[in-house]
Amino acid sequence: MRTAMPEDNQKVPSQIFRWFEKMKTNYEQSVQGVLERFEKYSHSQQLRIDLANQSNIDNLKQSHQKHLDQQNAHIKQLTEDASYYKKQISKQQQTIEQLNGRYDAVMSCLLTEKRKDIDIKDIFSDNEDENSELIEDLYLETHHNKVVDSPFKHQGQSELNNEPDITTSPLSERGNDLFDNALLKRQSGDIEQAFQLFEQAAKLGHVKAMGAMGRAFFLAEGTEEDHGLGLAWLIHAANQDLPQAVARVKFFQDNNPELYLQALNLSADPIFLKY
Repeated sequence: MRTAMPEDNQKVPSQIFRWFEKMKTNYEQSVQGVLERFEKYSHSQQLRIDLANQSNIDNLKQSHQKHLDQQNAHIKQLTEDASYYKKQISKQQQTIEQLNGRYDAVMSCLLTEKRKDIDIKDIFSDNEDENSELIEDLYLETHHNKVVDSPFKHQGQSELNNEPDITTSPLSERGNDLFDNALLKRQSGDIEQAFQLFEQAAKLGHVKAMGAMGRAFFLAEGTEEDHGLGLAWLIHAANQDLPQAVARVKFFQDNNPELYLQALNLSADPIFLKY
């Protein structure tokens, strides 16, 4: 038969068990509290990190967008500048073309007017070297293609060609003497006598005397000034290929066609050489 245990002895294991259970519960609660705090801390830390990352991402996006906007604005400005400069270049090219056109027109006008500005006295200078460039240029232009085309050249010239060679005839020698004496008279200042001698020699067919007659009428040397008669004499001399006369006729044909036509009609008159 069992001996009954005291009542106090029976309570001890039960108290230990309850104490152990209580310790276990407290431990579990403590661990659970630590876990909860850790989770909260982790969550808050992750949230802070996420917010920081998002902020950085937003800043990067804004910076990138700003950079893109600047680049687009720069590209737009460059495009506008390129368009502007293209327009300016086009305008400058048009201006250059206009200036070139004006330059060509001015140069053409200057070349046309160049000989118009030459004084009559320069054309009929005593010293042919003073205007030799003008004479040479004009003579070369007409040497192979005569500018003088008068009835005298086609009709009267053929008659002259049928005459004896005046370079060796007494008539030619007479014309040379008259011409030489006329030059001496002109050089000495006796222009009236010089004109008369030039006229006699010219009517004998002396070609240089014909040119001298043209000069006399243009410069009023020993006679009244008459450009029509003067140019008519030059046309006759040009028809015989006197270089100075060819050049001078070319000058007046280009620069004073009205006078040239008047002189051409005079030179075609059969009685001209009987003047």
